[in-house]
Amino acid sequence: MDDRKSIIDRVMEARDATVNRVQQGVQSPSVSATRERAQAVRQRAQTAALSQLHLATQEDIARIQASLDRIEAAVNDLAKRLPDEKPAAPARAARTPRSKPKTPASS
Repeated sequence: MDDRKSIIDRVMEARDATVNRVQQGVQSPSVSATRERAQAVRQRAQTAALSQLHLATQEDIARIQASLDRIEAAVNDLAKRLPDEKPAAPARAARTPRSKPKTPASS
């Protein structure tokens, strides 16, 4: 019986190995083709995005720098107009008036 059981086990293992090998052979080309298509789409998208990318010119940078200089000058002007800060007064506990308890109205 041991010989027969070991033969059956070996046949089952061989069958399982063959099934796994066939399944891997069938799945690999489709997975590979899908991966290749995805990479091609990604490459085309990157190329399209880069072709539409507008790079800043020296004129653009000079215009932005001038705007920043005007903003900085306006902020400095406003800072000069503000009065000097006084030390903050110590915080006091806020008092709330006590209200009388409401009495039920007589009907």
